[in-house]
Amino acid sequence: MATGERVAALRPLWPVEARLAALLPDLLVFRKPRGSEPELATAQGVLLGVHVTGFTALMDRFSLTCKSENDMDKLAHIFSYYISDIVEHVLCFGGDILNITGNVLLALWTVKQNQLSDIITLVAKCSLEIQEKFGIYHTREGQDLKLKIGLSAGRISQVIVGDEQRQYLLVIGRDVDDVQIAQRLAQANEIVLSWNCWKLCEQYMFEVEIMREDEAVKLRDMRIIDPFDFDEHFDKCLDYLPHYRTSADTLRTALELDPDSALEQTLRKHITKNLLKKIDEGQPMEYISEFRTVTMVLVSLEFNKTAWMLHLCHLIQEAALYISTVIEKGGGQLSQIFMFEKGCMFFCVFGLPGDKKPDECAHALESSFSIFSFCWENLAETKLVSVSITNGPVFCGVIGAVARHEYTVIGPKVSLVARMITAYPGLVSCDEVTYLRSMLPAYNFKKLPEKMMKNISNPGKMYEYLGHRRCIMFGKRHLARDRNKNHPLLDREKELEAFQMAQQECLRQKKGQAVLYEGGKGYGKSQLLAEINFMAQKEGHRVLPLKLKEADFKQCFYAIQTLMAIFFDIDTCPAYYRQECLHKQLRGIVEEPLHCLFNDLFFVKFPLSFKVSHMDDLTRQKKVKACFFQVLQEAVRETPLIFLIDEAQYMDAASWEFLETLLSTVPIVMVMTLTPIFTLCGCAQHFLQSSQAVLVPILKLATTSLLRMACWELGVVSIPQELQIYLLHRCFGNPLYCEVLCQDLLSKDMLLFHDLQKEEEKSKWETLSANAMKSTMYGILPAGCEEDQELYICTVKDNVNLDTVLLPPLLKEIAVNQLDQLSLEEQLLVKCAAVIGHSIHIDLLQHLLPAWNKNKLLQVLRALVDMHVLRWFNRSQELPAESILVPSSIKIIEQTKEEKKKKPDADSPLSLQEELSLPQTELLAFGVPLLREAAWELWPKAQQIALHLECACFLQDLACRCGSCQGGDFVPFHRFAVCSAKSRSGTSRFCSYKDTGSVLTQVITDRLQLPTPQDSFQFQTKPFRSQETFASERCRTEEEFLDQVNRKLAQSTPDKDMLTRKPCHCEEILQFVLSPLTRHCLVIGETTCAFYYLLEAAAASLDLSENYMAFFYLRKASSLLGQPSAFSFLKNHKVKICQFEEATFCCLQSEVCFKMGQITLAKKLARQALRLLKRSFPWTWFGVFFQTFLEKYWRSCSLSQSPNNPTVRRSWQSCSSRSAASPCSGSSITWTPQPAAAGLPASPLSCRRILLRNLQMKPRLSLPMWPYPSSPRIWVTETSGYSVSRWPFRKAAYVGSPGRDYWPQPGSCRP
Repeated sequence: MATGERVAALRPLWPVEARLAALLPDLLVFRKPRGSEPELATAQGVLLGVHVTGFTALMDRFSLTCKSENDMDKLAHIFSYYISDIVEHVLCFGGDILNITGNVLLALWTVKQNQLSDIITLVAKCSLEIQEKFGIYHTREGQDLKLKIGLSAGRISQVIVGDEQRQYLLVIGRDVDDVQIAQRLAQANEIVLSWNCWKLCEQYMFEVEIMREDEAVKLRDMRIIDPFDFDEHFDKCLDYLPHYRTSADTLRTALELDPDSALEQTLRKHITKNLLKKIDEGQPMEYISEFRTVTMVLVSLEFNKTAWMLHLCHLIQEAALYISTVIEKGGGQLSQIFMFEKGCMFFCVFGLPGDKKPDECAHALESSFSIFSFCWENLAETKLVSVSITNGPVFCGVIGAVARHEYTVIGPKVSLVARMITAYPGLVSCDEVTYLRSMLPAYNFKKLPEKMMKNISNPGKMYEYLGHRRCIMFGKRHLARDRNKNHPLLDREKELEAFQMAQQECLRQKKGQAVLYEGGKGYGKSQLLAEINFMAQKEGHRVLPLKLKEADFKQCFYAIQTLMAIFFDIDTCPAYYRQECLHKQLRGIVEEPLHCLFNDLFFVKFPLSFKVSHMDDLTRQKKVKACFFQVLQEAVRETPLIFLIDEAQYMDAASWEFLETLLSTVPIVMVMTLTPIFTLCGCAQHFLQSSQAVLVPILKLATTSLLRMACWELGVVSIPQELQIYLLHRCFGNPLYCEVLCQDLLSKDMLLFHDLQKEEEKSKWETLSANAMKSTMYGILPAGCEEDQELYICTVKDNVNLDTVLLPPLLKEIAVNQLDQLSLEEQLLVKCAAVIGHSIHIDLLQHLLPAWNKNKLLQVLRALVDMHVLRWFNRSQELPAESILVPSSIKIIEQTKEEKKKKPDADSPLSLQEELSLPQTELLAFGVPLLREAAWELWPKAQQIALHLECACFLQDLACRCGSCQGGDFVPFHRFAVCSAKSRSGTSRFCSYKDTGSVLTQVITDRLQLPTPQDSFQFQTKPFRSQETFASERCRTEEEFLDQVNRKLAQSTPDKDMLTRKPCHCEEILQFVLSPLTRHCLVIGETTCAFYYLLEAAAASLDLSENYMAFFYLRKASSLLGQPSAFSFLKNHKVKICQFEEATFCCLQSEVCFKMGQITLAKKLARQALRLLKRSFPWTWFGVFFQTFLEKYWRSCSLSQSPNNPTVRRSWQSCSSRSAASPCSGSSITWTPQPAAAGLPASPLSCRRILLRNLQMKPRLSLPMWPYPSSPRIWVTETSGYSVSRWPFRKAAYVGSPGRDYWPQPGSCRP
């Protein structure tokens, strides 16, 4: 349920009333309307409390080895499946699930008093079965989950607190406390009855152990004594439960109620607003759950025991109203209220979906202190108030069964916040993460002593929050960043020129000048100020640097106070020496009687003069400012003065006003930085309108500068192309993002570093990456590099998939903040688009959102494009410099089986490929950095797999050559070999996730099929031919298929086809079909299928002369196979592949090695490919001559056969004709006999084998690397006299020798 498996059964969506009722207990659904004031309602009932032990310890294990959301997903998955079985079992016995709080489930059976004994027997039987079936749950992590169950019976009081917008149900009373006590007394796998429950039950029916000291009873078993029969007893108890649902479909009557607007409005008050919005939008439950970082606040109130029950209800009501008001102002929500033995707890969450704010931790701390103060001062019966705050990654979503579930949060920090309440009572305590992320001054906190906490091995440092206090806090002289001489400032020449011009204007006009740099977070504003600071000090200017924080905005005149303290050099001196130092600075400039004006400002104690004592406050303020102007005027006569203010948007209004006056009176240069998302005060806006102020926008870095910065951060001179794509897709020119991502890769040990001067071994595929990097260096040298300094290059480790690398927490928080600013519809669309990839097509997006019509989809897309979250692509549009992808003209159209039956002509593979070639403008890309990655990480793992499986199912039919290239696979005969391997193994490539329990995944898996020879491997020489026409000629054996190919090729004229041929779109298919398919398959764990499409992508890249990308795909495929063994008989690949694919893999490796200049390794891999096909290359000249003779003979026999004779066929003619007729220059291989070689055999294979043999004789052959396939050169072998326009190994290794033992047999798909 946590990850969408159980709730997926809700499709099609239930009515809104049913979805609301599934989130609430029957006690609320069937409750009679009452007044607005808290009112106690009492009833008789039996309570069942189930406590899952070991869950906190399990979370602690995950937190120690935490790999961010991956472990959070496992944790939520384990708990949800475990608790959902218990929930369904309780519902089957007629129980009403009141709440699921943490690892505790509370259920209630409401009956009359004379029915209690029978219901206690029923609940006891339910408890015994729960312990028998679910008492112990073994996890792979080694931590077992066990159950402790407590029972109580008697009077149960219920009360609803809250206002008209939000309400909460509470059950209180002595028997509620009893069930908690009984639950605590029970050990693992035990059931304990409260004393009152024992007195009310049929005692002769139970085997028990009396716990006299604790006044409780431990239940051992039930005695089944004739004539008692439990089935009859169960039927009898059903008469006591009016809302019991006998149908096995829903388990609850509340889910099948008739629509009632009044009931719906009542139920809506008990559900959080963000969940309500998603339900109103019609989002499925599996789309609601997310993994995100939140801030949790737990407020504990302990009341005096003498307080009356009704009075306690009014106290809880008052506290709930105040807490919800304060929390919502800070961007949080009051999630739950639950009672415990001594009082009441309020659980609040900041940062739920749609509520994320930039300063979440600071708001949580300030709200908590406000709540703490209110409860102490206004709640009379309060004995103790405790507040704890934590921040960390959690699962936010739905847990439970389909019929009854709750929206909650799960994670290690949830357990920590509860333990902190007990460890630090009477305080506002927070963990270290909250302390650091709040960015509040350190003097607002006090470090707490470390304490042991149950089942938490390393809670970390704890702090007490003392509230916001105004305190003298100088020492802010330094800026946020220091200048790094090894990292020069990039692309900031215009910004520095603006500062230099301001200096010149200040000297020329004798007036102050202000330069304000405006840029987004991470654009390098602080680094720019550090560079200006260095330049100014180098020129002999006096610089006063200041870094402001958000809290400084609330203190009047704080910025000027701190700047002048820095000017007087009293910011760092001891407090006892401050007055003397200030007196020396003021002597001779400011009159002695006026020195006492600075007492309150700088916390000194000059004697109060008679003149100052007669001044009012306004006059004193004006006099202080006049003294400052006088002091600064004297200072600039000696040395030019420069003010540097970082984060100036946090400056108070009085300081802005002072600076505006200073600008017109004193020749000072002011340099400030601003963040554009903040709204400035009126004084600041008036300052910006001054003629002496210049606003300079800071733009993002260019692509070359960003990559150069990445090299400096990594300490290398070159980075691989896949790492360049990784950084460009995520950074969008933001230097902070680039810096953090590079540091994250280093900390996760995902890169390998190679010495540039050291020679790598060239006979191994594993070292080819470093050699390739050395041959294609980016040309970047570290700043300050010496001649004898060692230079390095880096490569990505083979087992690292950069597409699935999680964002660092800092960057994810920034992106999630941006995502939560969107509406719920826009968020859902962005999350689905994130699964598709960096390039999104509308039709595939529509496929993932089946409940949306096209108009709604386009409307939301337009809104996102207007906000620059997404951007449209077309061929005529110029791409921004940071984009590495090329806009596509592919039009992907969803094809269903029903539509294929109704419209065979339009839905044939031929029509699909024609659609691919039509220019369209339906492609989009993300326009905001990090948003795609952050949105993708929000999905739970099972839902990620389901959506990626949808995308793979959608794209698999399009993974073939374009229509102008006659269709077919990029690896010739690839799907024939795969189909043959499938028929032998009897398994499907898309089947490994069929047993995960996910209903949605199973539905998709059932639709997935292997690529078959009939899907796309068709030579489409006549575009108007329909699928039905072609199907009527479909071959029963491969020989018939090859005959059909021969007939079609014989009918077509190559010269005529060249004139009418359409442009090739294989490049778009590679970028927007094959490459995403490999990513989707890797995410869902289908490594065999991923290997198939990696080979296709590598072959396509080679056809398009994208040599490095071909190497990149092959390296991914190599990592899937695992480490090669030194002995062939020990070879055990991690991926099960057929021999043909293994030979193809070796052949593609050979071609890549050849293009990279590794001839020795290329020959080695080519021979290995031939051996796998059992066609070893002859080692002697006699063997070469004999093999050439045989091939010449076989070819002449094949050509002599009549094309209409179906009995004897040879496939070589069709293969060679197809190769020669291929219009794509990247995939064609042309063999032209020369006059000197007229007597040699004309078979293409013989030429390839002779060429392969000649490679062993170095002086006889020289084959260079072709950078562009459009202009092939003719290279003639000295031995054969045959010319080749491209590297021929791949075709030879694909097909093998056409010997008699290699011809396809009837019913075989082997080429």
